[in-house]
Amino acid sequence: MAELVLITGCSSGIGLSAAIECAVAGFRVVATMRNLERRDELLAAAKARQVTVAVEQLDVTSTSGPVKVRELVLKYGPFFGLVNNAGIAFGGAFEEQSDEDIREQFETNVFGLMAITRAVLPSMRAQRRGRIVNVSSLSGRVGLPGVSSYAATKHAVEGFSEALRWEVEPFGVQVVLVEPGTFRTPIFGGNARRASLTDVEGPYAALNRMLERVVEESAKAPPPDVVGKAVARLLASGSPAFRTVVGKDAHALVALRQLVPDRLFATGVRLVQKRGSRIQPR
Repeated sequence: MAELVLITGCSSGIGLSAAIECAVAGFRVVATMRNLERRDELLAAAKARQVTVAVEQLDVTSTSGPVKVRELVLKYGPFFGLVNNAGIAFGGAFEEQSDEDIREQFETNVFGLMAITRAVLPSMRAQRRGRIVNVSSLSGRVGLPGVSSYAATKHAVEGFSEALRWEVEPFGVQVVLVEPGTFRTPIFGGNARRASLTDVEGPYAALNRMLERVVEESAKAPPPDVVGKAVARLLASGSPAFRTVVGKDAHALVALRQLVPDRLFATGVRLVQKRGSRIQPR
């Protein structure tokens, strides 16, 4: 029987792509999302690729989330794979982000991920097999201006994954990371969220103008299908890599951060910011 996989955040972007690509690869997919009213795009994509996915409601930030996961285990059977994809981001300077902005990112990207992982682990341990794929980001490896709080959440995911990897390995459970660069997804595209305290004429005006341009340019980024395929390969692989970087920009920046002295890397970041400061509001 095909392996069973649970994926969070499947209404759009990487989660939707991962659900479809995993189904195409032969997995039985339970695709979850916070709002079931947004499932039409996923179902249309599944129909177009001639695959079937089960769609369930799951809010990773809800206190009832772990209970729902246990119900799904009883309904569908123990999961071999868990793909922690649900995530949000607020663009803007840290100083212009409210406490609510920051907490919401951590609740979804970190604490929600942890809660769902904890709920799935008992059944994986009982099977003595399983694979957890945590969707991180380039921002989990390289911190760049304008996404400081988001980068903090993804750095947390990286550290959590690396430590959890060793804790669960004796039970036959593997933990791996996917680190996508820039792709055409709602999180940094049409659904991009701005810091609540953003002041377009304030001290971070240049940074905010640069971020607006980044959002505009994200429309030209490649679709997230390559990330979905990477997730499917990690679930199917007999010996998956712990970290999988996806995207040309991610490969380039991660390599530069590792190989180039900090002073030289910082010069490049300053040049990008300086260029952004010359962008005039439209």
